[in-house]
Amino acid sequence: MAYDRILAAMDASSLRPIVFEQALETAKLHQAELKFLHCIAAETNPLSTSSVPVVGTPLGASSLSPSTVDLQITQQTWEAQLADAKQWLQEYCQAVEQQRVRATFEAMLGNPEHQICDLAQEWQADLIVVGRHGRTGLAELFLGSVSNHVLHHAPCSVLVVQGKSAVSDEST
Repeated sequence: MAYDRILAAMDASSLRPIVFEQALETAKLHQAELKFLHCIAAETNPLSTSSVPVVGTPLGASSLSPSTVDLQITQQTWEAQLADAKQWLQEYCQAVEQQRVRATFEAMLGNPEHQICDLAQEWQADLIVVGRHGRTGLAELFLGSVSNHVLHHAPCSVLVVQGKSAVSDEST
């Protein structure tokens, strides 16, 4: 089977270089066009795991309704994350184009597993390359598995790249 359009789903983890290398090698082998995608999960509060304090709502206000300041901080955080992602995605595209492979990229907010499948359909990708962290059990239940969702809902073939830590975790 030949691939003409390969979508590489890149996250900000240690899997990123592995997914990049696999996508590049496959694109070179098939003389395919490559598109890199990075999605930032649009959570209500992207600072929830950060050490930066979030300005709270006034006493008596519902904790479910963020203040204007919270929304501004959230928007600024997303904009900074998108700018950072666009920078490293552009660097990947430049590296790929030096090897005579056509490449583009997209960085967006949204649910990664849905965005990957939607973009693959919209762009008419023949293959999605996605990394797998190797979460199992409760970790997978609570944190989810992007690769698992993509594998079951993609409109095209999917190549799941196994992370080294996932292999060593499962063998212990």
